[in-house]
Amino acid sequence: MTQTRDAERARELYDVERYVRALNGGVLVEDPYPDFARLREASAVHHGSVNELLGVPGGQSMRPSAQHFSAWSYEANAIALKDNEVFSSSYYEGGATKMFGRSILEMTGSEHRRYRALVQPSFVPRRASWWIEKWIEPLVEERISDIETETSAELNIDLCSRIPLHTITASFGMSREDAWQFRESLGGGAAADPAAAARRTEIAGALLKSVIEARRIEPQDDLITTLVEAELDEDGVRHELTDEEIMGFARLILTAGSGTTWRQLGILLIALLRQPDLLDAVREDRTLLDGAIEEAVRWEPTDPVFRRLVTRDVELCGVDLPAGAVLELNLGSANRDPARWDSPDTYDPFRKSLPHLGFASGPHICLGMHVARAEMSVAMNAVLDRLPNLRLDSSKPAPRIVGLEHRGPNAIPVVFG
Repeated sequence: MTQTRDAERARELYDVERYVRALNGGVLVEDPYPDFARLREASAVHHGSVNELLGVPGGQSMRPSAQHFSAWSYEANAIALKDNEVFSSSYYEGGATKMFGRSILEMTGSEHRRYRALVQPSFVPRRASWWIEKWIEPLVEERISDIETETSAELNIDLCSRIPLHTITASFGMSREDAWQFRESLGGGAAADPAAAARRTEIAGALLKSVIEARRIEPQDDLITTLVEAELDEDGVRHELTDEEIMGFARLILTAGSGTTWRQLGILLIALLRQPDLLDAVREDRTLLDGAIEEAVRWEPTDPVFRRLVTRDVELCGVDLPAGAVLELNLGSANRDPARWDSPDTYDPFRKSLPHLGFASGPHICLGMHVARAEMSVAMNAVLDRLPNLRLDSSKPAPRIVGLEHRGPNAIPVVFG
């Protein structure tokens, strides 16, 4: 009964098409890359937002009165990501609710470095085994054990949606029921009235506060305890984080951790399932898997659009940007720049490895990228080991990758055995 209820919740909360339509005024954006290429070829930087230039509703700005520009080439995006002083993430200042406090997403300079350093050690590659052994492997084993008893599955719901959600919430000391409630508090991508949104925020805040209070009394070997025990050094004075500061961290990590990797894992699966010979090659030679994962992140990053506040008059790739303007970074376009990659629209794990921007770069490079890689690696190894003769279900509509600012598969129907 619990498994049935969990599946129902996953279908409701991880409906990518509903999510995309809610964000983009009912428009289901399937393949924006030809338009990306057209705009990138015309100029590395354009006046106008990504949505505006593509004629897609949505993309509401936190600073609607500011001039908006957008970066389309790899070079323009890489420059802006590296220089967080001129292209400042303070754009996001005030975006978090007061209940959750500020997060490192909106911090800059030394403040960002101090706060990020508190949690960075939990996300470095040498801590991968901590994540894998405590949470990822048990969760993957649970899901694959359930899936392999059948001959078909919808992997977006049955596998991809569950692993990141329960990994990150378990690392914050949340029960399985708390995890679902927290995900529901995010709205699942559905449009909602302000009262409902406020109520969801209240529920999420209460869940986090209860865990923080419990860890202050009885520490555990988990991420929330790391935050509870962390001490911040400010002008030589050390102090523990307040509940509000912890909640700012927690909200960002939980939201990002449960809302991106599930789509990236789905993108990886689709890329391989669409090329059965490539899927077989990876199955036979697992040393190819790391490259397959990295290429999926380059080829189809799940969250390609971020924004920065321009803090002073500056020229970027030949275009003058005034202080106070908003620069939208299009990492999806940057990752398919033919000036950097040959045949960039092709998913090719055998291509020469070059740094991409799928996890961003610079001071705000994705905090959880190594955990995301570990989740995808463990899940894919289990799929390749235990779902023999895996292939797309030809009796179902072919899966599509949809979205503009947030991209992911609408479904991954497969058969096996």
